[in-house]
Amino acid sequence: MFIFSTVLSAEKDGIDSAYKADAALAFEKHCDTVFRLAFIRTGNKADADDVMSDVFLRLIRNIHKIKSEEHLKAWLIRATINCSNSFFKRQKRINYVRITEADEGYEMKENSVLPAVLNLPVHQKTVIHMHYFEGYSVEEIAALCGVATGTVKSRLARARDVLKNTLKGEIF
Repeated sequence: MFIFSTVLSAEKDGIDSAYKADAALAFEKHCDTVFRLAFIRTGNKADADDVMSDVFLRLIRNIHKIKSEEHLKAWLIRATINCSNSFFKRQKRINYVRITEADEGYEMKENSVLPAVLNLPVHQKTVIHMHYFEGYSVEEIAALCGVATGTVKSRLARARDVLKNTLKGEIF
């Protein structure tokens, strides 16, 4: 995150400062959402920071294409999904990433659901995160992910079943 802040500061003093100022404001406002989605998809803080940096660097390059605040948030979510997919291809990871350590960015309580969510396949943990943590509807998730509504519903149902079996007796 420090490296990205440094790049933003260096770019902010350049010729196109109006666009960079908008990117800086977008970073301040939406960095938590982008980081959380990247963390859910990658499974650890360092990889999530890399994905988040890629997303906001893409935003700096494409800030002129953003039409509104809603478009910005949807663009950032779609870019996070695309960047994390690219990250998986670069790392030659297949289907899912297991949590390897407890990151200091997320304190895991004794009965935390986060480790169970992180053990889900990438597509399932993405829809779980967007539905329960970000508050998106099934239709909105389908539009953002570029899949059918039925696909999102089945991914949610399968993820809920896995979480139910995994967390049986731990939460209550």
